[in-house]
Amino acid sequence: MLTKGSITQSLAEVRRRMDQVVVRSKRDPSTIRLLAVSKTQPLSSVEEAYQAGQRAFAENRVQEWLAKAPSLPDDCEWHLVGTLQTNKVKYLDKNVAMIHSLDRFSLLETLNEHGERRRMVWATLVQVNIARDPAKAGLMIEEVPDFLNSVGDYPHVHVQGFMTIGALEASLVETQGFFRELRCLRDTLQSRKWSGVDLRELSMGMSRDFEIAIEEGATIIRVGSQIFGTR
Repeated sequence: MLTKGSITQSLAEVRRRMDQVVVRSKRDPSTIRLLAVSKTQPLSSVEEAYQAGQRAFAENRVQEWLAKAPSLPDDCEWHLVGTLQTNKVKYLDKNVAMIHSLDRFSLLETLNEHGERRRMVWATLVQVNIARDPAKAGLMIEEVPDFLNSVGDYPHVHVQGFMTIGALEASLVETQGFFRELRCLRDTLQSRKWSGVDLRELSMGMSRDFEIAIEEGATIIRVGSQIFGTR
């Protein structure tokens, strides 16, 4: 964890680096969102990031989101980026802006069930194990079309794009290749029409590799340690 004031400085540095790569890659800056991943961080660190202008935060665990969200102002945007257990869905509500880890039919069914009860539609991203890393969750590339084809049967779930996590042991060059492959998958499938599916978002890139993710078309980057330090 960084000392007081350091989070503000680190956040400014991340934004500066984002601006540089946006210019270099000729991207529209309005199409890229920064999520501050606050997992395992104390509430005081999240509050400092908020005071520095950050509004979009991400948690891995439902329990941490439940503990922090009520203490932050209502204009915070909360994302869940970790593996979501079906028995935790009952704790979620409309204050979750997006679920990044839709990776199996059982979760799709459970989200739809709870969405129907609450008369709401969940915004989700399908997690794709683009690196075929056995340590990571997510659908394999060849499983994605059939999964998207099924989404229309679950009207309380809306898929807005894909999420991926690079392989732990991959080099930056290899990781860039994975990001490019996910973008190509999105571009290939985007022209197809599925009910409840709009593949406009690509959530990829973390503290180590967010710059190459932006170069490869990320619309959402998930940065934790570069903002908050390690714990």
